[in-house]
Amino acid sequence: MVKYPKVQIHKFENLNMKLKLLILLLLPAFVLTAQSDPTPPVAPPAPAAPPVYTGKGKSKSPRTYKLENDGTQFAAGIRADDLKPLVFALASDTMLGRETGEVGQQIAAQFIAKQFKDAGLPPKGDKGYMQKIMLQSATWKDIGIKVGEQEFKNRTDFFVFPAFSPDIPLTEIKELVFIGYGIEDPKYSDYGKAEVAGKAVIFYNGEPISKDGISLITGNEFRSNWSLDWRKKVQLAKKKGATAVFIIDTKFEESLQKNRKAISAYGWKPVGSDPEAIASDYIPSAFVSPALAKAILGDKANKVESELADLREGDKFKPVKVKNKIEFRLDKETKLLEGSNVLAVIEGTDEKLKKEYVFVTAHYDHLGSPDSTVIYYGADDKASGTSGVIEIARAFAEAKKAGVGPKRTVVCMLVSGEEKGLLGSKYYTEFPLFPLEKTVVDINIDMIGRVDERHANNPDYIYVIGSDRLSTQLHEINELVNSEHTKLELDYKYNAKDEPNRYYERSDHYNFAEKGIPAIFFFNGTHPDYHRPTDTADKINFDALAKRAQLAFYVAWETANSPERIQPNVREEKKPIEKGN
Repeated sequence: MVKYPKVQIHKFENLNMKLKLLILLLLPAFVLTAQSDPTPPVAPPAPAAPPVYTGKGKSKSPRTYKLENDGTQFAAGIRADDLKPLVFALASDTMLGRETGEVGQQIAAQFIAKQFKDAGLPPKGDKGYMQKIMLQSATWKDIGIKVGEQEFKNRTDFFVFPAFSPDIPLTEIKELVFIGYGIEDPKYSDYGKAEVAGKAVIFYNGEPISKDGISLITGNEFRSNWSLDWRKKVQLAKKKGATAVFIIDTKFEESLQKNRKAISAYGWKPVGSDPEAIASDYIPSAFVSPALAKAILGDKANKVESELADLREGDKFKPVKVKNKIEFRLDKETKLLEGSNVLAVIEGTDEKLKKEYVFVTAHYDHLGSPDSTVIYYGADDKASGTSGVIEIARAFAEAKKAGVGPKRTVVCMLVSGEEKGLLGSKYYTEFPLFPLEKTVVDINIDMIGRVDERHANNPDYIYVIGSDRLSTQLHEINELVNSEHTKLELDYKYNAKDEPNRYYERSDHYNFAEKGIPAIFFFNGTHPDYHRPTDTADKINFDALAKRAQLAFYVAWETANSPERIQPNVREEKKPIEKGN
């Protein structure tokens, strides 16, 4: 960590002498300046150096307003003695490791809901205190394309999008029609009078472009929606009675890499409705390499190229009939898993600002009990953060009862599905209960009950991640309230963009940040018990846990009560969006 150099404090006498000497040295320059042009050109200021985060000392206050109440009396209610029984309960044998979709997670969700109810908070989920989440996992029992006697492999010769592929174990094809680009538009049609009912169709990705780069559909250099959404072509083919679709991708290797996540059939993914109902809107389809396309077209491959060349020259396109023996196998196995996010909502007191939302999050699920001999208790990961959020919700509830509740609405949300890929928070940001555009910030807590090796002699620390990624205001608020109240060492080691562990992308705040919502992530670092059955409640430092939870409370208090909402004012480097061609 870079630190500012220490400033040497001189005795008054030495300082006085040096000041006098400095004045004498500068006096001739002052006289010369006074005799010159009184309005010389001003040099542009040097570019500001990037901030050096030491986590020590008092930062310059960003506050240009005065809080009616600084929340101290309510933060004081977040105590080690109250956190301890919560952690021990959540990390007990009864909770069975809290794996999403299993009975232990359901018991934990009910336990958390009871804490919110006991705090006097009203149920605001879609089912009591809960937001039901549906997760899908799809795997291929068998997937392949066979042309004649030659077998072609998934993700080598072709790829499919599981979300838009029905479960049809075998489609036998004897006849195909090459349909150019598979487009039917008021200004242009590849189908013409071609009969494709009961047959497969094969066409190129994209749309027809003339030799001078002009789209034959739009009439200019811009591409139409037929290029932007390949699914439109598949649904058109289905409407015309086709049994399967093969899309020739001339940039196959590039597309395979770009869409690697979307074409993966493994792992759990959030779904808003029955995934098979969505997939059934389509017929079997695959993006195929030029080599596979040539095998499918057989002896008609040259005729297809000739028709395309004529099309580019402005001649009318004629579909090409193809006969071949093809097997297209899409034998899918889909599993559904139900979890739940648990929410406590403290409605804001300001008529205008209460329509904006401050989120405080943590995940309460863990790794469960893989067999009857072992339980992954997850005391630090993440009974510690869960307990912190429960007590933060209770503190805000007490403030509301005392007549000094937050001006903005505070949502304390405990999510499941994190250990399966940040799925609870992903589900929420895809199917939010409150408008995302009105969501001010996400304050996320992940593991705040232990002390790592780097700080073995100082438990009064916390790693801060992401506070300045989208908003410098959020970073300044965290520094400010820490200097005023908790006085922890703020360690920014894991906040660096080139940090190899990439923790910024590995907890639930990230799904909020992906939506452009400023987020801050508190973390105590890893330890030898991380993701092991030995992560037990007896190893938690409850005093450290309480102080770290208090810091999260103060950040929430400040952002919920400031007259102006914090704004995303940092341009984040965006990754390429991985979508279909």
